[in-house]
Amino acid sequence: MSHSVDATTALPGAAPAPVVFVGGFWRRLAAGVVDGACLAPALLLLGWLASRVGGLTLPSQLRFESLLELFLEGGGLFYSLLVVVVIIILVYGFLFTVTTGATPGLRLVGLRVINVYGEPPQWWRALLRGVGLLLGTGLLGLGLLWVGFDREKRGLHDWLAGTYVIRASRSD
Repeated sequence: MSHSVDATTALPGAAPAPVVFVGGFWRRLAAGVVDGACLAPALLLLGWLASRVGGLTLPSQLRFESLLELFLEGGGLFYSLLVVVVIIILVYGFLFTVTTGATPGLRLVGLRVINVYGEPPQWWRALLRGVGLLLGTGLLGLGLLWVGFDREKRGLHDWLAGTYVIRASRSD
């Protein structure tokens, strides 16, 4: 005879599940802006060095048309630089997520990353989250915009890695 337990009732002796609040789209966007500001000096310096060493001509103004033209006509140096920039961004996110559970931007806006069990994500989940971030960005950003429409406020990267971005408690 099988016995089923209603998920809405607690098991005798079991601790009640903690209540968490997920971080919404705007708060996560603000965290991304902060992280971008943290990375910008290093990435700009890298771009300047690449332009000096390799003779890459960078646009004087960062307009969409200029960046699109550079992307379409960039050549090997530009694409190599683009790969290095993507790797730096992914390593930044990976290291902070694995070591502290939050990037500086997430921490500043009061968020942190957890796995489906409520614990800090394992290294392989953080790595998978980075791959999902690449995929979500590569799909014209739709994997990231999905956070605004998803009932659980999870983007493609969160679904692939089995993570949530939640509001950090005061003790974190």
